[in-house]
Amino acid sequence: MKKRDVTLYGLLAIISALAIYFGIKSSTLENEIGESSKAKEELDVLVTGNKELVAIDSVLMEGDYNKAIESYNTTLQNHEELNSVIPLRIALAQKLMQNNTVNTSEKGTEKISVDSIAIAPVSQSEIRSIDSLNFALEKARVQLNNMRKQLNNKSFGEYLSFTSKKGTGLHYVGQVKNNKANGVGIAVLETGSRYEGEWKDNLREGNGTFYWPDGEYYIGSYKDDMRNGEGTYFWPNGEKYKGQWKNDKRNGKGIFHKKEGSVISGIWENDKLKDTDK
Repeated sequence: MKKRDVTLYGLLAIISALAIYFGIKSSTLENEIGESSKAKEELDVLVTGNKELVAIDSVLMEGDYNKAIESYNTTLQNHEELNSVIPLRIALAQKLMQNNTVNTSEKGTEKISVDSIAIAPVSQSEIRSIDSLNFALEKARVQLNNMRKQLNNKSFGEYLSFTSKKGTGLHYVGQVKNNKANGVGIAVLETGSRYEGEWKDNLREGNGTFYWPDGEYYIGSYKDDMRNGEGTYFWPNGEKYKGQWKNDKRNGKGIFHKKEGSVISGIWENDKLKDTDK
């Protein structure tokens, strides 16, 4: 009798242990599904916002500046994640509209276009603004195409939280392999910065774009989680450096564009200009 009781208690213990195990497993799976759904929602927002920008860019190019400005402002209100590219579009649309108004008053109803601006006498700042818009438009198209490819990739859309090589915590959404960021993905750092691009084993590796909270950003090559290779660094005041990088610093041949329009070309070493081209 006692032996039978021991057997029954043993079976009850095993059943209880299995119930607890499967309960924990079920809870873990539910959390993973929730995180995956959250990541998918974030990506859907990004894709929707970029689709709207491409459509509005077409309106801008057609010359309907008022409609483009109104649409940009609406998109900016609904998609705060695009606040690094929309203000530039609005500023240039206002400039194009202003030029169009002046041109109409002087030459009748002739409408100015982006192409006509290219051959009209304009200031260096206006030229840089137009170049910046063209760059922004092309970047938006590339980003949208990348996102479409990512959404079609079954391995895309996973969420990770880890610490960078420099000790900064970050939240990552993108392609994952071996439980690490591998492939294309987006990371938001606890410092407020953001990186969009290629990864290898939780390190930035390949081509990518890094945005700082103060408005500075870098577009170019990464290796071992640092800026390495060819890349361009932009400052909010309009200055930029385009050239070679090594270990997060300007090293090698590069060109620095000052905000007033002058250009310095030469060899850089650890972020300092060593020799200028003659």
